Amino acid sequence: MIEKGIYDILRYNAALLLLAPNISFGVEPGNMVAPSQTQIKNYIVFYRSATIPYDTKSGRSTLDDAQIQINLFSKSATELSDLAETVRGALDRTSGTFGGCVIQSIQYTNQVSLFEFNETYNTKGLYQMTQYYQCRFEPSYL
Repeated sequence: MIEKGIYDILRYNAALLLLAPNISFGVEPGNMVAPSQTQIKNYIVFYRSATIPYDTKSGRSTLDDAQIQINLFSKSATELSDLAETVRGALDRTSGTFGGCVIQSIQYTNQVSLFEFNETYNTKGLYQMTQYYQCRFEPSYL
């Protein structure tokens, strides 16, 4: 699955570890609930929002094209900007085998920034940046 590949790329990226050694990922095994705002400094959550299979006449797809949305969070606008640049540098135009997933290509397509100021939620004062990527990968059929 492409999610395993993206997780491995980000989790073991030297520049990201140097910038944010205590970064939290929302997809880590056993960590399906986001830590409270006081527990974290930087946080990454990502998911697949769409998949287009490339079907063949002889069988199922051997190549999928997925849209991945990556949400980055920080308490500081400048740290968020650095985090976003580092994540983009780790993912954009990357190919290879990561987390058991053969990735043909990852292409950065868009970025949107937000500031959460709603006082009724735990996100008060939290900066968010959302990045979008198109990922071509070989699906695994277990």
